Amino acid sequence: MKLKLTWLMTLFMAFVMQLSFAQEKVVSGVITSAADGMPVPGANVIVKGTQRGQQTDFDGKYSLNVSAGETLVFSFVSLLTKEVVVGASNTLNVALEEDVSVLEEVVIVGYGTKSTVNETSAASVVGAEQLEDRPIATVNNLLKGNATGVVINQGSGQPGAGSVVRIRGISSLNAGTDPLYVIDGVPVVSGDYTRNNTTSDVLSTLNSNDIESMTVLKDASATALYGARAANGVILITTKRGTSGEPSYSFSVETGFNSKAVEGPKTLNAAQWAEVTDEGLVNALGPAYAGYTNDVLNPNGVDTNWADAIERKAASQQQVNFSVNGGSDKLRYYTSLGYFDQEGIINNSSFNRTTGRMKIDYKLTDKITIGQNINAGLTNLKTLSDGGGFANPMLAKYFARPSDPLRNDDGTYFIGTNLNNPRMSNGLFNVPMLLENNFNKARTLKLTGITDLSYDIMEGLNFSSRLSLDQTIIEEDAYQNPRHGDGFTVDGRSYAYDTRVFDYVFQNSLNYDFTLGDKNNFSVLLVQEAQKNQYRNVSAAAEGYGKEGFYTVSVGSNDLEANGARTQYTNAAYLASGSYDYDGKYFIDGAFRREGNSNFAESNKWGSFWSISGAWDIAKEGLFNEATVNKMKLRVSYGQVGNASIGSTSSIDYFSFGGEYGGRIPLYVGGVANPDLTWEVNKPLNFGLDFGFFNNRLTGSFDYFIKKTEDLLYSIPLSLTSGLTLASGATSKFVNAGALENRGYEVSLGAKVFKGEFNWDTKINFSYVENELTSLLENDVVNGTKILREGESINTYYMRKWAGVDTANGDPLWYINGKDGATTNDYTQATRELQGNSLPNYTGGFINNFSYKGFSVQTLFTFALDYKVYDGWAAYTQSGGQYSLNYPGYANNLDRWQNPGDNALNPKAVYNTGNQNSATSTRFLYDGDHIRFSNLQIGYDVTKVLPSEMFKSVLIYVRGTNLYTYKFDDLLEYDPETRTSGVIDLDLPPLKSYTFGVKVSF
Repeated sequence: MKLKLTWLMTLFMAFVMQLSFAQEKVVSGVITSAADGMPVPGANVIVKGTQRGQQTDFDGKYSLNVSAGETLVFSFVSLLTKEVVVGASNTLNVALEEDVSVLEEVVIVGYGTKSTVNETSAASVVGAEQLEDRPIATVNNLLKGNATGVVINQGSGQPGAGSVVRIRGISSLNAGTDPLYVIDGVPVVSGDYTRNNTTSDVLSTLNSNDIESMTVLKDASATALYGARAANGVILITTKRGTSGEPSYSFSVETGFNSKAVEGPKTLNAAQWAEVTDEGLVNALGPAYAGYTNDVLNPNGVDTNWADAIERKAASQQQVNFSVNGGSDKLRYYTSLGYFDQEGIINNSSFNRTTGRMKIDYKLTDKITIGQNINAGLTNLKTLSDGGGFANPMLAKYFARPSDPLRNDDGTYFIGTNLNNPRMSNGLFNVPMLLENNFNKARTLKLTGITDLSYDIMEGLNFSSRLSLDQTIIEEDAYQNPRHGDGFTVDGRSYAYDTRVFDYVFQNSLNYDFTLGDKNNFSVLLVQEAQKNQYRNVSAAAEGYGKEGFYTVSVGSNDLEANGARTQYTNAAYLASGSYDYDGKYFIDGAFRREGNSNFAESNKWGSFWSISGAWDIAKEGLFNEATVNKMKLRVSYGQVGNASIGSTSSIDYFSFGGEYGGRIPLYVGGVANPDLTWEVNKPLNFGLDFGFFNNRLTGSFDYFIKKTEDLLYSIPLSLTSGLTLASGATSKFVNAGALENRGYEVSLGAKVFKGEFNWDTKINFSYVENELTSLLENDVVNGTKILREGESINTYYMRKWAGVDTANGDPLWYINGKDGATTNDYTQATRELQGNSLPNYTGGFINNFSYKGFSVQTLFTFALDYKVYDGWAAYTQSGGQYSLNYPGYANNLDRWQNPGDNALNPKAVYNTGNQNSATSTRFLYDGDHIRFSNLQIGYDVTKVLPSEMFKSVLIYVRGTNLYTYKFDDLLEYDPETRTSGVIDLDLPPLKSYTFGVKVSF
C-alpha cells in the first residue's frame, strides 16, 4: 500500500510539472525610452513576486522564460516602472516614460555633484547637445546665449582668437576679471599666453566634442568653495567618461566654408575717392585743385579694390571626430581623436587643432576606484597684425589708395617706384604682398593628466585624492621679409619666442553622507588643496638676412635681443563645507575656506572666505496640486570671496636688469613694495526662485543679485620725483583703494511645448547687469574715451556730444553742455560728458529644438542691448576730407555736406582742416544693440526610415553659424560684438559659417 501511494504521488508530481512546463515559454523584446525611442541598456525585467529576471543588453534587448498570466515588471532609474501581464504573444516590447518626480538634473558643483533638488546656489548648465560639432574653435564661446549672466566678447574674427568672459559684470579695476576654469575638478591654465600674436587662448586646445557639460557658478554658495580664484565666477567643464556595456562608437565629419558675419564699412573706388578728395582740396586750397587726384596721383586710371586683394572668396573649414566608450562593472573607458581646421576670411589667417583624450575608471576592489584622465591638444595658429600696424590688412583696406596698383605688368607685386624706399604712394605698404611673404604664427601644445583615487572607507564615507599636471608649451615665430615692409630697412627681421607654463594641483578630500531618521540628510566635505604655477619664457630676435626666405634667428647677421623671464606663485587652501536637507523641503549649505597666496606680502598671505545658503521648496508643503506645481523653491545665499590675480611681484620690492650702459646691463628698481596690500574682497548676495509646472512641462528660474567688491586692487602712478620711473623702472604700484558694485537679475524659462511624435522644446534666458563704482581713492580718472567716477559704471564713456552738421554751411557741431540744447562749431567750447558704457546691460538667448519622425531643427538667437561701441579709427577713415588725400577711408564719406540745406552725415569736406570735426566725440559712438541668428542646424536621422542592426543613428545635417545680425543702429557698419573696452580697433570681422556634416553612432 505504501509503495502504491508513493508511485501515485510520483505520477501526480510529474503531471503537474509537465503541465507547468507546457505553459512556460520564452518571451523576448526590446525596452526603449518613450522620450526618444532609444534602447535602454541595463533595464531590469523581473517576474513579479519572484527573484527571476535579468537586465537588458546594450541594445535594450531581453529574453526570459515565463508563463502566460505572469506579470513582468520593467524598471530603470529615472523612468516610470511598468507592469505587463504575459499573454499569448512571445514578443513584448515596452516603452518606458520619464519619471518627472525623480528626473532631476545633476549639477556639477565645487568638488562634487548635486541633484538640482538639493541645489541652493545659482548655476547655469549647458549640456553636450548644445556643444557638439559647433564650428567654433574656443569652447567658452559656446556659452554665448546658453547661460544667464554671462557676457562673451571675442572682439576678433581671427580663428582661434581668445574671448573675454564676464560673469555678472566686471568685479575689479586692475586685478584679474576672468573666471576660473575647472576641468574635471581641477583648476586649469587659461587665457592668452602668446607674446607676438594678435590673440589666442590656450582653451582652444580643448575639443568641444569631448565635453559632457559646462556649468557656470555665479553666487557665493558655489564660488566660495574655490576661494580667491573664484571672485569672477567659475566655469566648470566636465568631460565625457565611459559607461558600462558593449563598446559604443561615434564618428562625425563636417565640412564647409566661412564668410564675413558682418560686412563692415565699404571702401571707395578710384572715382569716388577722387571726388571726395578733390572737393576737400578745392574747399581748402581753391579751384586750381579740381582735378588734382586723377591728373597727378592717378593719370593711368588705376582702380584697385584692396578689400578683394586681402580677402579670401570662401575660407574653408572642416572637422573630424571619433570616439569610443564602454566598459564593464570593473572598467569604464572613453577615448577620442579630433581634428579641426578653420581658415579666416583674410589671407594667411588660419587655425587648426589636433586632440586626443583618454579617460579610464577602474574599480580595483569593491572599495577602491582609480582613474586616469589624459588630454593632449596641439594647435597651429596664423595671425595677422592688428590695430594700427601698417601690415594690418584691415588698415590697408581703408588706408591704401585705389590709385596704386596691386601688381606690376609682369605680375610681381607693386611696392613703389623708389627702390631705396619701397613704399606705396602714400608711404604705406602693399599688404597683400606682406600677407604672402611674411608670417606670424604660434604652435601650442597643451598636455594635461589627472590621476584620481577614491576609497569608500565605509557606507557614506569616502576619501579621494587627485593629482593634476598641466603643461602648456607655446612656440612663436615671426618673419618680416627684406624686400618690402617693416623688414626692408634692416634686410629682414625674425623673432622666436618660447613660453612654458607648468601648473600642478594636489587635492585630498574626505566626504561623509549620512541620514538621521528618515528625513534628516547630511553631507560633510573636508578638502586640502595645494597649487603651484611656474611660468618661463625665452625670446630671441635678429635682423640682416642675406637671402629672402631665411628666418631662423641664428642666421641673422645682427642679434637684436636674447631675453628670458621666470615667475611663479603658489596657492594653499583648506576647505570645510556641509549641507543639510530635511525631507527634500528645507536645505542649508555652508562653506569655509582658509587660503594662502604667495602674491601678497608676508603679513597678508592668508585670507578667509566663506558662504552660507538656504532653500525651501514650497511645492512639497502640500499647498498646491502636485500635477500642476512640481517645484517652487526659494533660494538665498551670501558669502565672501577673494581676488589675488595681480601678479607674483605686485606687493614686493624687486630689481630688474635691462638695456645697456657702458657695455654692461644696468640694474634698476622694477617694483615698489606695499606690505599692506591685501586681498580684494567680493561679497555676493543672491535671491533665487526655481519653479516647475504641469509635470515640469514648464520650468524656469529667477535670480536677483548684488555683488559688492571692496578693497579694490588699484594701480596708482608713482610721482616722477621719486626717481623710480626712470630707466624703464616702476611706474606704478598696487594699493587697496575703492569699491564697486554689480547688481541685476536673471530669468530663464523652458517649455516642452509639444511632446510626442512631434516635439518642440524651447528656452529663453535673459540677464540684466548694472555696474557702479561706489568709491575710489582718485575720482574722475580720465583714460582716453573713458572715465572712472563714483556713482557711475567703470565702463563709462566720457566725451563731447556730436550735434550733427550745420545745414547752412556744413560746419561740424557739438553740444556746448555735452548733452543737448545750444551747439557750437568750436570743439574747444564743448564740454565732455558721460555718454553711456561699453558693456551691455541686457543679454540673453532664445533656443528652440524641433523633431519629427527623424527630422530635427535647432535654432539659437542671441542678443545684447543697452551699450555703446566706439570706432577708434574713424578720425582717419571718416575725417571729413582732412586725411582723404592720403587715407581714402570709408565709402560713407560720400554722404557729405555740399550745398546749403543739405542734411548730410558728414561735414563739408575740407583737406587738412583745423576744425577738429573728426576729434573724439559721439560722432563715432554707436549703439551696439543687436540680435544675432547664431546657430541653425537642420538634420535627418536616416535610421528612422532605414532601420539598421549596426547603426543606432546616422544623422545628416546642415548648419549655419552667425547667419544674420540685426543692428538697431543703422549707422554702425562694424560688428557690434567688440572687445570689452568697446573700442573698434580694425579687428578681423567675425566668421559666418556654412557646413555640412554626417554623424554616425554605432
